Formats: sequence, structure tokens, C-alpha cells
Amino acid sequence: MAVTEGPRTVAVAPSTHRRRGLVLLAIAVFNVWLWGTRIRNLIASSGEFSAAFVGVHAVLYGTSLLLAGVLAVLGWRMWREGREESAP
Repeated sequence: MAVTEGPRTVAVAPSTHRRRGLVLLAIAVFNVWLWGTRIRNLIASSGEFSAAFVGVHAVLYGTSLLLAGVLAVLGWRMWREGREESAP
């Protein structure tokens, strides 16, 4: 694939797209595991904290999960694009 940067074009190998896609997918999976665990812990101990604390942290954790979803979509598309380019 060729990436255009202003007046010049930079060639990117399909294997690079696959590797970068896998890295993004791995980061997304890690974030889902991390923030999912935090949400589970927050729910388990929600009686110890005020409703405002739980609400704010739930919004923060939900936003992090949303960003993990965005990374997963970008990683999947990049991985798939690299796979399609390398096919004969």
C-alpha cells in the first residue's frame, strides 16, 4: 500500500499493516480485560463508596471500554487490509 504524505508517496509493506493491526488488537484486548476487571471490582465494592464516586468512575471506565472498541475496529481493519494486499 502506498501512503501519500504531501508531495511524496511512502510504500508500506502488507506485513507492516498486519503487525500494526495485531498490536492494536492486543492493546484493545488488554484494555477490555483491565477495565472490565475494574468495573467488576467497582460493582462488588460499590456500597463502600458514594454514588457520585461510583458514577464518575463508571463513566470513566465506560469511556475506556469505548476507546478499546475503537482500537479494536482500527486494528481489525488494518490487519484485514494487510492480509488482502498480501494475497496473490
